[in-house]
Amino acid sequence: MQEPPTLLIPLVVLVPFAVILALSRISGWNLLAEHYPGSGDFPRPSKWMGYGVFRGWLGYNGGLVVARDERGLYIRGTPILLSFCHRRIFIPWSEITTIEKLSPWTGEVFAIRTRRAPEVDFALRPGTFDVVADHARAAGVPGEY
Repeated sequence: MQEPPTLLIPLVVLVPFAVILALSRISGWNLLAEHYPGSGDFPRPSKWMGYGVFRGWLGYNGGLVVARDERGLYIRGTPILLSFCHRRIFIPWSEITTIEKLSPWTGEVFAIRTRRAPEVDFALRPGTFDVVADHARAAGVPGEY
């Protein structure tokens, strides 16, 4: 039996990490994190394995940890898998300009638009958005949700 080439083993290990790193840049996650860095304590998660969509098609399905409090929305990547290249995000409720319920070809989502990063197309799927909806309403975030 022939042994695999020694170069194959590092590729099998490194390629998934390279893809995840590329996705953090292509998706707009890094840009959102630049404008809304999540520093300090992350509140107790409201949703583990949350679902979100960037750019209308790039799904973070089961890859989000979402929390909320009276100050705003907290998002981070799942530990180990995404956290090494997806920085934490904290978006104050006052920075969200609107939340809009959409039904694109990828399924129903709640698009979240922000003041400092309006070019980032970011949305949460209904099951994930449900855990933050009441806090968004209480904070007076405009939208149809």
